[in-house]
Parts: sequence; structure tokens; C-alpha cells
Amino acid sequence: MPEPRRADRGAAVVALLLVLLAAAALWQSREFSPLGAIFPRTIAIALLIAGAIVAWRALRGSGPKSRGLPREGWIRGAMLIVILALWIGLLERVGFVPTGIVAFVAIAIVTGRDAITVGRLIRFVVVATVVVVAFQLLFVEGLKVQLPTGTWLAGTRLAR
Repeated sequence: MPEPRRADRGAAVVALLLVLLAAAALWQSREFSPLGAIFPRTIAIALLIAGAIVAWRALRGSGPKSRGLPREGWIRGAMLIVILALWIGLLERVGFVPTGIVAFVAIAIVTGRDAITVGRLIRFVVVATVVVVAFQLLFVEGLKVQLPTGTWLAGTRLAR
């Protein structure tokens, strides 16, 4: 007989916290110019919808099964919140590229279902570097949006 589904209250709480974060981002973006608000509003709306779906699924007990960190409990969600908080906190001082790469790799490790090997870690770092630098170039060169450069990129082409 299959095991009855249990609500994952920890995942629901984390999802609801992310919904609140998305609502705060939408609220703060009201002061941006119409063009400057497109990206934060788009991400906030996506986070709002995804967080609501995850909370609903977690409360129904129909979330995905995990082979890595325990599915039940709050450890994975708390780690993601800490990673995001550190990323936000260090973004201005350290810069978009280094904090983005570290946060990308950390999130990939925390959310991954398979064991971390040296090869997998190297792939995470390479993919993170390509994605983050591409976004940096897209925003700085293509959209003319200034992103935090910190001291790491000061004086380079990416700092423009």
C-alpha cells in the first residue's frame, strides 16, 4: 500500500517567504522608470507565481522527491535563503560577476539531486561563469543598465 502524502510545511514556509520577497520587489519597483522596472517586475512576477505553486504543492504533499538533502524539513530552503541573502548583501561590495558565479554554483549544489563530484563542480563553475558574464554583458553593453562592479571589476570593460 502506498505511503500517504504528507504536507511539507518547511517547503511551504520557504515558498511563502519567496512570495513575500517577490511582493516586496514589485512594491519597490514602482519607483523605477518604466524601462528600468521591466526586469525586476518580470522576475518578481515569475517568483510570485512559482512560489505560490510550490507552496500549494508542498501543502498538498505533491512536491518532488529528493535524493540529496532531506525532502522533509527546512534545511534546503534555509540554505537557499542564506545563499540569496549573502548574494544580495555582497553584491554592491564584491560585484555582480563574482557574487553571481558563487551564488549560481552554491544554488546548483544545494538544489542538485546527485552527488557532487569534482567534474560536476567544474561544470557548475564553467556554466555559471558563462551565464553570469553573458548577463553582465547583456545588461551593461546591450541594455545600458549599470550593475554593481565592486572592487573586483573596477577599471575593466565590464565595469562600464
